[in-house]
Amino acid sequence: MIRLREAALAVLLAAIAGAPVLAQTAPARKPARAASAPATAPAPAAFVRELGGIQEYRLANGLQILLFPDAGQSTTSVNITYRVGSRFEGQGEFGMAHLLEHLQFKGTPSHRDIPDEFARRGVRYNGTTTVDRTSYVAGFNANDDTLAWTLALEADRMRNSFIARADLDKEMSVVRNEFERGENDPVSVLTKRVTSAAYTWHAYGHVPIGPRSDIENVPIENLQAFYHRWYRPDNATLLIAGKFDRDAALRLVARDFGPIARPPEAMTPPYTVEPAQDGERSVVVRRVGGQPVIEAWYHVPALAHPDSAAIVVYEMLMSLQPSGHLYQGLVASKQALGAGMIGLGGHDPGGVRAMAVLPPAGDVDRVQQRLLDLVEGRAAVVFTEADIERVRELAVVGYRQEMKDTQALMQQLSDVVGAGDWRLLFVLMDELPKVTLADVERVRAAYFRPANRTLGRYLPTQNVERVEIPAAPPLDQRLAGLKAPPSVADGETFVPTIPALAERTRRVVLPSGIVLQTLNKQTRGDAVSATIVMNWASQRGTVPLRGTTMVAELMGEGSTTRGRQQLQDALVKLHAGLTINSGNQFARVDIVAERDSLAAVMKLAFDVLRHPAFPADSVGRVRSAHLAAIEAGRKDLGTMMGQASRDHVNAVRGAKPGEPAYVPSVDDALAEYRDTTLDDVRGFYDRYWSANQAYVAVVGAVPDGLADVVEQGLGGWKKPGAPRYEPYEPRYADLGGVRFDVQVDDTTSASLRMWHGLALNRDDADYAPLLLAVHILGGGGLESRLNTRVRRELGLSYGAGARLAADFHGNDGGIAIEATFAPQNRDKVIAAIDGELALFGQDGPTEAELARAKHDILEGLQQSRSRDGELAAELNVFASLDRDWAWEGARAAALEHVTLAQVDDAWHRLMGDRRFMVTTGGDFKAITPATR
Repeated sequence: MIRLREAALAVLLAAIAGAPVLAQTAPARKPARAASAPATAPAPAAFVRELGGIQEYRLANGLQILLFPDAGQSTTSVNITYRVGSRFEGQGEFGMAHLLEHLQFKGTPSHRDIPDEFARRGVRYNGTTTVDRTSYVAGFNANDDTLAWTLALEADRMRNSFIARADLDKEMSVVRNEFERGENDPVSVLTKRVTSAAYTWHAYGHVPIGPRSDIENVPIENLQAFYHRWYRPDNATLLIAGKFDRDAALRLVARDFGPIARPPEAMTPPYTVEPAQDGERSVVVRRVGGQPVIEAWYHVPALAHPDSAAIVVYEMLMSLQPSGHLYQGLVASKQALGAGMIGLGGHDPGGVRAMAVLPPAGDVDRVQQRLLDLVEGRAAVVFTEADIERVRELAVVGYRQEMKDTQALMQQLSDVVGAGDWRLLFVLMDELPKVTLADVERVRAAYFRPANRTLGRYLPTQNVERVEIPAAPPLDQRLAGLKAPPSVADGETFVPTIPALAERTRRVVLPSGIVLQTLNKQTRGDAVSATIVMNWASQRGTVPLRGTTMVAELMGEGSTTRGRQQLQDALVKLHAGLTINSGNQFARVDIVAERDSLAAVMKLAFDVLRHPAFPADSVGRVRSAHLAAIEAGRKDLGTMMGQASRDHVNAVRGAKPGEPAYVPSVDDALAEYRDTTLDDVRGFYDRYWSANQAYVAVVGAVPDGLADVVEQGLGGWKKPGAPRYEPYEPRYADLGGVRFDVQVDDTTSASLRMWHGLALNRDDADYAPLLLAVHILGGGGLESRLNTRVRRELGLSYGAGARLAADFHGNDGGIAIEATFAPQNRDKVIAAIDGELALFGQDGPTEAELARAKHDILEGLQQSRSRDGELAAELNVFASLDRDWAWEGARAAALEHVTLAQVDDAWHRLMGDRRFMVTTGGDFKAITPATR
């Protein structure tokens, strides 16, 4: 696949949002309710300033409020950020901020089952902890009552959360399992070790998850004190974005948060300053599985320092593909599979890391030296004005994309709030396009030096050299000259209900037979999303062929008229993104553009599709990357679990190599890529790729003349001799009640997979009742039956879930259950899930659970339709099935009218025997093999 815009912006956006060390994320727990309104009306919030469409207010108690109303959204997001993270923790209490984040969802006296309350309101929620801040976010379809409830909830748990010993006893093991999952990832472990070595005293050297010992032993009194010290209005920023009434929201905030008094105790922030590093440091991590990785880490100033913009530009100049010097110097020469730089300061001086991923047999010494020579300026790397101009354009694109997506922007603002002030985001956006070549050379010479480096090896030196990290100037000084950024067009008020979508959708069959569908609406920044899908042949005809999945990847090299860099540069200038994916029977093109640029971007896409360059050396490079990834993943937990059951699955299905139902081995996958040639790829493309059967869907600010653009670009691309498209129809097979336990060495977290096959199609009458049943069992959030038992009551797992699998073609459906856990808890987890399945079959769901599941599923579907890219994809599904919004409305109505009796009947008929194929994987050497 190719991801031109996404790859180019990854460094920019990650750096803007990034904390200086790894952030840990946890699904939300139990929130709470605010105190009742006082007898007298609270003082209203005072307006402070407006910048970039964001309005800042403050309450008398110090609460900062940021509002970003966008009438073009159909959803609302509420984010409350506390300026406290792992940077504020002491010895023996590392991971405390993250633990507290979990306990914040365990309730208050007013709200004792928050996951249930969230689910009943259709609210999607989460909590995250970084080194500088803790953030809680809730998103929902715009609704005044839900907004009022959510604000009252956040106000209540600001001061009234339980933070109880009993909850800590259960949640500790959940967080420990989260820690164990991170320890399974070699890259994550390497980065944690390198970061720890890079800091001698500062708390940035400790990632937010904390060590196992502190997770297991932190006293509840310490957590309670930490909560009361930092969770207060004058240490919080409340962010509201999307569709809402500003004045009404301000009244609600004043009502719920205004009565919360500012505590009299002063907050004493951490004051440790990391001393200048005085020589190279090194660390080595040895783990089973994975592939070689080299990481070099360099101290840089805090985000507020003027050098931050130049550091981001330097990272982009080194990392972008294909022009970046790390890519050219390591990846293009096939010494490494991937290489790049990322990172920035936070509230305090942080770090930038340069990384290279090698094939298993790569020359580590050679790649390490080349990486360091490139990053530290010893490799005669010369930047040009053209390079700088490209990055400036990317900076503009990055800003425009941020301003179009209110929810993403609010998350970025939450991160920079932790770094000191939300306006720092606009400072960075303003300064990025102004960075010069001299600025880049200056920051490279200042910070990217051996004495400021932490690497995976020890390298002695004759001379001691210290790199002093300058302090950031006062914020008032940095913000004094800040000017308002340019605005982008507002979107219209549009609620994506099925009747509203049906009224806006237009379908036309072009003279060539291409089905074109459009859904026109005014979007923020005139954004528009387009999706093109082409289908051909049958699975039985294409699966035996080689090179079928590599076509789109090689299209990333450009066309016969535009090379890879030229294509990327053109997309940047058009403020657009282009992604192409493909498989045995399809190609899919996704475009993100603006009204005035869509036609030009489509023409670029048509050029790549119809005239791909397929350079002679491209297959070798892509093939090597796939071979290295497959070989490196041979010992991964997920791979080994899948391989353990493949012989059984293939035997039951009667599937042989070259057939669609066949599950390949690792060696099969290696052989397929090893034997693939450029002739294979070209041959498949020449025979099958065409617009014989094509669908185009466009959603957003649709330009005029689109039908002519599509017809001229794709209408004549026909291959009459190519086999007609035949959808693959997989058939049900009973895999039986078998079990596979897989020993995976050196893994701290274990996994469980359970599968019960069903002869089921999404059009079957049983689909809707089963969908609701599985959602109640394990498809929702923490309120699901499985999570309530396994996580909330027993504390055995970070999470357990269930999903219903079925398609519109064939009848190979089923129910899948998954969970992660500490290896010693394997049999307890299986027993708990078996027990819950037995109870579900015995008692069935309640009317309240059924109503909540219906509401949650339907609310989730409507929320997904607020995203234009997903809407375009859904329209193409309609076209392929010859259906429309009326059909979708009938499906939603059928789901709404499912009765409890229908759910019970479907479950008992299809799940009475509970014959699951069970696979577990983990390091089980210390436990006795179980029998079932």
